[in-house]
Amino acid sequence: EGLISEEERTVLQNFGLTLAEGSKQQLLDDRFYVYLAFTLPTEYLWISYPISNEEGKTKAPSPYIKRIEELFPNQLERLVLQDPEEMMIAQRFVTTPSKTRGALTAQLARFFRGYPIDSIWKHVLNWYIATEENKITNQHVLRSLFYQNKPKKLAKNTVTQMYPKAIEASVSRLEMYYKCSYQHFSRYNLLLEERATYKLDAPDIGQLFHEALKNITEWINKDKKQFSDLYEQDAKAYAHRAMRTLAPVLQHQILHSSNRYKYIQQKLERVIARATYILSEQARKSNFAPVGLEVGFGYENQLQPLEIPIYDDYMLLLRGRIDRVDKARENEQLFLRIIDYKSSARGLSLVEVYYGLALQMLAYLDVVLQNAEAWLGEKAIPAGVLYFHVHNPMLSLPDRIGEDQIEKELFKQFKMKGLLLDEASVVQMMDTSLEYGRSNIVPAGISKTGGFYKGSQVAEEETFKDLQAYIHTLMKNAGLNMLDGNIELNPYQKQNDVACTFCSYRSVCQFDPTLEENNYRRLKQWKDEEVIERIKRGEQ
Repeated sequence: EGLISEEERTVLQNFGLTLAEGSKQQLLDDRFYVYLAFTLPTEYLWISYPISNEEGKTKAPSPYIKRIEELFPNQLERLVLQDPEEMMIAQRFVTTPSKTRGALTAQLARFFRGYPIDSIWKHVLNWYIATEENKITNQHVLRSLFYQNKPKKLAKNTVTQMYPKAIEASVSRLEMYYKCSYQHFSRYNLLLEERATYKLDAPDIGQLFHEALKNITEWINKDKKQFSDLYEQDAKAYAHRAMRTLAPVLQHQILHSSNRYKYIQQKLERVIARATYILSEQARKSNFAPVGLEVGFGYENQLQPLEIPIYDDYMLLLRGRIDRVDKARENEQLFLRIIDYKSSARGLSLVEVYYGLALQMLAYLDVVLQNAEAWLGEKAIPAGVLYFHVHNPMLSLPDRIGEDQIEKELFKQFKMKGLLLDEASVVQMMDTSLEYGRSNIVPAGISKTGGFYKGSQVAEEETFKDLQAYIHTLMKNAGLNMLDGNIELNPYQKQNDVACTFCSYRSVCQFDPTLEENNYRRLKQWKDEEVIERIKRGEQ
């Protein structure tokens, strides 16, 4: 019945508070409107209803149909099919010139696919060819039967104007290229953007989380503290300060625009506070500490860009900003890891790395390793890449438990995902409470024999090098295709996940999988071990 029952509506109305109509009144109103509609005609009354839904499943007729049949036993009943492909009596669809034209194109499209059609449609086609009225319109419609939805290759001079000296890009831009070449063309070459709307979207919330954690970390450093020095009340205070700073500049003060958004602001503040407190708990159990936040590369006075030679003197120059770089030291060796803050739960899928859909984290790791000597004064070893999910989880537990146990369960919900170096000592530096068993901080577990449990997301140092060399090849190939002017409608499909789901450019590309020339680029599913083997063999 909804939040407020019919009885509660009546009580509130008796006290002078009138709400919207309840379900009972709506039902009475609906019956009255149907009565008005049925008593309006003067000559004929036609009542139609669907016998199936869009998926072809049977739909039950309205109770009004049965009632009308009882009141008028002599009514005429017909089964009317709307699609000419299903109609045996084709003459029914030969009516006005504009209506018949649509039915004709449907039948001709059916004929081109090898299906038989009624001979009457050939006479209809001849009539449209011979008639002078609306001849241009008729020709346009009939030509559509031969249209192919294929983009053309860019001319050489167009490519030269777009990329006069080098391709300067972000890693996420190359990821979009591998998601769909046309999506990349629309966004970065045509520079198409959706019209800005006054609403709070997922990207805005993600940006808010990034900026909040960046500001909080900077404030902690200015206060000459570490994350490990913070506790729950400190985290709440920093989160409140961050929200006061960022809310006025987010989407033109949208968080101050209504009581609903003020409530959302409180929820977002709790998410930031919870994430800050978890980061402090993790810091107390880790020897890794931040050495850089929002570390830029490819910008002035920042780290050097990631340079990928394409051919001759032409380069692909990659730039970007890394959320967080951590360092730790063991046996005079410097270890670096990348942490990326995400507002959605995700891990590092090696299948997505293989197909170019997840290049960012490994490319960032490559950047800090290449710049380590100039930046930190010595060479470094990759410790891993990790995603930290910024959220405020809900627990569903079978029994009542104490607050301490609740905090432990909440802490587990923030376990990071990614890929780590397969050295037990390095993993134990990320979780100092871990002797053996599975870590609640990083995606790895150590057995009593010193090996890693099955399912641990770890890889050898040589594998990291192979992965970095492989993504260099992918990025170079993307650059070569851009310089060749190649544009394709090739959105990927990975099981139920497709590139078109959240694409803003579907109205531009008009991708239609029912067309013979429009096909998804279907990605195969392999285990991580199979992906690594394929990369080692140089397969693409």
